[in-house]
Formats: sequence, C-alpha cells, structure tokens
Amino acid sequence: MDKLKWKPATQPEKEAVRSLCKALGLSEMVTKILVQRGFKTSEHTETFLSPNLEDLHDPDTMLNMEKAVTRLNRAILGHERIMVYGDYDVDGITSVAMVSSFLEGLDVQIVPYIPMRYQEGHGVSKEGVDRARKSGCTVLITLDCGTKDFEVLNYAARFGIDTIVCDHHLPAAELPNCFALLNPKQPNCPYPFKELSGAGVAFKMLSALVPHIGLTMDSVYDHLDLLALSIGADLVDITGENRVLAFHGMSNLSESMRPGIRAMLQVAGIEEAPKTVRDMSFSLGPRINAAGRVGHALDAVKLLMANDEGGAMELANHLETLNQARRDLDEDLTEEAISQMVEQPPGRSCTLVTGEGWHRGVLGIVASRLIEQRYCPAIVLSEESEVLTGSARSVPGIDILEAFEACKHLIDQFGGHPMAAGLTIRRENMEAFTTCLNNAINTQTLGAKPQHSVAYHMPINLHELNPSMYKEFERLGPFGPGNEVPVFMAQGAVTSIPPRTVGHGGRHLKLVVQDAAHPEKRYEAIGFGMGERIDEVRAWRSFDIVFTLARNTYRGKSTLNLHLIDLRAHKISSSD
Repeated sequence: MDKLKWKPATQPEKEAVRSLCKALGLSEMVTKILVQRGFKTSEHTETFLSPNLEDLHDPDTMLNMEKAVTRLNRAILGHERIMVYGDYDVDGITSVAMVSSFLEGLDVQIVPYIPMRYQEGHGVSKEGVDRARKSGCTVLITLDCGTKDFEVLNYAARFGIDTIVCDHHLPAAELPNCFALLNPKQPNCPYPFKELSGAGVAFKMLSALVPHIGLTMDSVYDHLDLLALSIGADLVDITGENRVLAFHGMSNLSESMRPGIRAMLQVAGIEEAPKTVRDMSFSLGPRINAAGRVGHALDAVKLLMANDEGGAMELANHLETLNQARRDLDEDLTEEAISQMVEQPPGRSCTLVTGEGWHRGVLGIVASRLIEQRYCPAIVLSEESEVLTGSARSVPGIDILEAFEACKHLIDQFGGHPMAAGLTIRRENMEAFTTCLNNAINTQTLGAKPQHSVAYHMPINLHELNPSMYKEFERLGPFGPGNEVPVFMAQGAVTSIPPRTVGHGGRHLKLVVQDAAHPEKRYEAIGFGMGERIDEVRAWRSFDIVFTLARNTYRGKSTLNLHLIDLRAHKISSSD
C-alpha cells in the first residue's frame, strides 16, 4: 500500500474563532473547523447549520421545465400511460421509486423500467423503448440517463413517444432529440445549482408539477429520504441545495421510515435508522446496488415502493442474498486483480487489469480496492469475445473522463464522471489505448505522481472526546464531497487489548485505543482495509493516528468510534 503523507490544515485566526464562538455559543473545536472552511459571519454560519427548504431554488428556472411540466400535466389529465425509466445504480433506482410512487398516488398508469445491466447496457436502451411502445406509453421519463442517448431517443420519437429527460451528466456538443431536456449542466440553462443528482433533477420536476395539479410541496417532500440516498450513493457534492436536501432527507428517514428501508436494515441486523449520509450509503447503498449488479434493479425499486411489511421483508431478504453474492464476487476478483497489478511495473500513471469473463457487476468496486493498494486511477475490464468492458475509478486531481476523451478514437463506448466512468473497447486497441491513456493522464498531472495524502484539521487528545462534543460536531453534517467529515490527529495512542482483524479474510483492523495518560477513556477503532498492518501495530509501543469520528449504536447504547485513516509509530520526543 502506498505511504500516506499527513498534512496539518492551516490553523484559523484566534480572533475569528473567538468572535464566532461568542456569537453562536459553539465549542472552540467546532468553531475552528467552521472558520477553517471559510465561515466568518454568524449569519452565514447559522444558515449553514440550519438548512431550510425555503432556500431551495425555483424549479421553474431550469431550462425546459415549463415545457416538461405542461406535457406531464396533459398526460396525467388525459390518463396517458407513462414509462418511468431509470439507470441501474442507486441514483437511478431511487429516482424511479420516487417518480413512480408520486405518479401512482395520482392514479397514473405507469410502467417502471430499468435495463438489464449486461443485456441492454448503460443508458436508454432500444429494448426499453420497445417495451414502452408495446405497453402503450406515450410519454417516457428518463432518470439519471438520456442526455447522450441520441440514437435511441430518435427511435422513440419515430413512434410518437414524447421523452422528458431528467439527467445530471455532462452533455456532449450535441443534445438529444427529446420533448424536453432537464439537465442543469446543459448550455444556456440558468438554473443556479449545477450539481444535483439524477434524483435531484427528478425532484425539481415534481416540485414544478405540484402547483399545476393542486398539491402542496409536502407531497414531494415525502420522498426526500430517497433523494438523500441518491445524493450519498452517487457522491455528488453535498454543498448548496444538495446539503439542504440531504439534511431534510435524513430527517425524514429517522422520523418516518418506509417499509422497504426498515426491512433492509432489519435483515442486515442494523438496529436504528442511519444517522449520517455515510452510514446510509454503506448500509443501504450496497444492497440496493446489488440488485443491479447481480440481479435485476427493478427488485430494489419494488422494495423502496413497498407499502406492506411482509412484501418488503421478502424483497429485503432477496436483496441481502444478492448483496452477499456480490461481496463474494468482489473479494474473489479483488484478489485476482491485485495479483495481476503487483506484477506490473510501478510508476505507471494508471493501473489497468483484465480478466476473461470477470463479473461486470463488481468491477467498479474492485477498481476502488486497487486504488487503496496503489494510489493512481484504476481500470478493471472483463473480456468476452475479444471485447473488453468495465469500470474506472480515479483519484483527486485526475479527470478520468477527460483522459478517456483524449483516447476516444480507440474506445467503442464510454461515459461517466471525472472520478468514475465505464468503457467498452476491443482487444485489438488495448495496447494503443494503454499508451494513449498514460500520456493523457501525464498531460493532466504534468508527469507528477498523485500524492497520497490526508489533511487533518487539528491535533486532539483522545480523552477530550465525549458524546456532548460529538452531538455538536454532527451539526456540521451531512458530510460528503464538498463538505468532508472532519479529520483529527492524536499522538501517543496505545491499545488496551491486543489488536485483531475482522471481516472476510481479516481485511479490517480492529483496535481499542486510549491515551496512555488517561486509561479510563477507551474507544473502539476500525481501520478498513488495514488488516495486513496488524503485525506493525503489535510491534509498536505507542502510535499516532489520523481518524474521523463515528457513532455506533448497539442494543440501544451509543458509543463514539474512531474510523482510522492511517497510523504510524509514535516518535518519542524530549517533550514526551
């Protein structure tokens, strides 16, 4: 595993911290973090700490919104049949569940549809349009896809199907032939917030629709839990509107849990509703994703839309079985991919591994595992009949989609985001593609290797941690890209019981740590993917750690846990 460099953040001005502390009555630790993140006035800070749904932007300012809503309203009044089509990841699945539930509540005839991952591929498929046509659908709503599906949307238009695209992916120079394109990233769209998830764009469409059909916004707010799930799982920035939506979505989740989510948690042995976006993404996200990876994503849609506990429990058990199958595939393929990676010379700008018949549903997960081992972009491809298809994951500072764009003459198909993308390429182009890709990445980085580092906000003494401090700390959330969970550093930690490993194959490192001078306060700590470091830790007399804080609830009792990012032997100084 590449060595991680620790970087202390610039410490804030004492006067700025003192002033904000006094104005808001916050602790010094939390105020320091706020000042480090650019908060200077009490008004700005209070707006951040208390997100308000009334601060959301007017949905009607999104380009083509009036046209989309007018057509949708006409379909509702005319009892037309509508296909609700989504991608097979969490964002697409939650979008389909949200829009389908809303329209079903209006007695609209809907046909929910998500493509089969391997038979139909990513985006809007010809098979999906044929299903819409044969089902008598006159309107097709695409969710989290459609912006680049030019040929298929032309095909739909030939049959008189009006397509409303709700998407958040970056458009190409050409725009699709559809009735209305709702995408805040399209040219000339005045909508001020550009980083909505796919479900976020769908939420905006429903928000614009409700005044036309005599409903209040509460009918849309009922689905904020699904929207929060999409925001967390799709790794969009949790800033601006996304933070407001995620904040209230998490609140919805804890106050009135839908049967499908309750069943998923129960089957997984999780006692309470997730309290953070990260917890939600890690507990619910993989199970929802598993349906699209090793089963059919519509099963996850049905679970999220379930109204009765019995049906929800049956579907939740099915998803749990799929998730376990996904985990087994993930572990097996990760071992194969790492073995292949270590045989490659170090210093490459990108890790690229391939395998005959590798299960495509877990390739993105495996790519993320490779980055944990070697800090550079990773591409994992499955080969069938001389054609390779797979997933890429990147690291901060390298736009993998831009790199693919530079090599597009060698790729059959690609798409995604700067940090995560997919592609299909023929075997005959692989050698040229590998060279082109390395050159494209080196152009972005000017030949420098990405630095694997972690910045921490401040050093802290472990014995200073307490539940009341953490409760105030939680007000800085929801955490995610753009509003990262704060990182702390503690020196001179020791273990109070022998270290051990947990998880499949002992993959994770489990510690109980304490400040040597304050043994009365102990904290469980988990280092995900650090199981191989157990012998190092056993050999250390004391060590330093960088970590984030988390809360764990077991049998109704909550405790503070530490999620380790890195650890190293403590160097004894004259002041120790």
